[in-house]
Amino acid sequence: MKFKAFLTSLLLVLLTTTLSLATTNKQSISMNLPTSVIKEAVAKSLPLNVPINSKTLLGSIAIDEIKNLQFQENKLSAHITLTGHKLNIVTSIAGHDLRMKIGSLTMNFQCDATTRFDSTSQTLFIKPVITDIQSTDEGKTSVASTIALLFNNQEFPLQIEKLQPIVTDTGKKILNISMNITSINIHPDSLQLSIRPIIEATQKK
Repeated sequence: MKFKAFLTSLLLVLLTTTLSLATTNKQSISMNLPTSVIKEAVAKSLPLNVPINSKTLLGSIAIDEIKNLQFQENKLSAHITLTGHKLNIVTSIAGHDLRMKIGSLTMNFQCDATTRFDSTSQTLFIKPVITDIQSTDEGKTSVASTIALLFNNQEFPLQIEKLQPIVTDTGKKILNISMNITSINIHPDSLQLSIRPIIEATQKK
């Protein structure tokens, strides 16, 4: 038991020392997530509701399927299946809003997106370019194209949840190690996170 306690304390000291050096030298810790892990996480998150930030389209839209997800340098590409329900297109004529009922719609398209990360707001922005639009209902192809225009070449924010701090009792002091993501970079084989640790110590009363 004493050996386990000693080993735990040693690991804690090594971790704290590493983080302290990283903070002192203003270095970031790099964490690489394999693309296979990202693909699995994306697949398990579906279907994914997509917010409609438009006054001309009402209803609900969700991404049902993502196929052939590929990673490049800060770029993503995939073939996406999107479904809409209770859709209405709103047009204004002479100051009056008119609704054209669309109902349900299933559409497929190729999506090539660029990404950028804003460390201040901890937000990953995704900017898709949509091509090769197809609808399962040929009569709604023009509607599918109209819906695609709402998303094409527009930046969509993805708020990154703040990493939980590590709080450790060393006996005489309480160490609080908070971690801030400074960059997110996409590579062909991995997603790389750069994390800046900030260590604060408070004397126990």
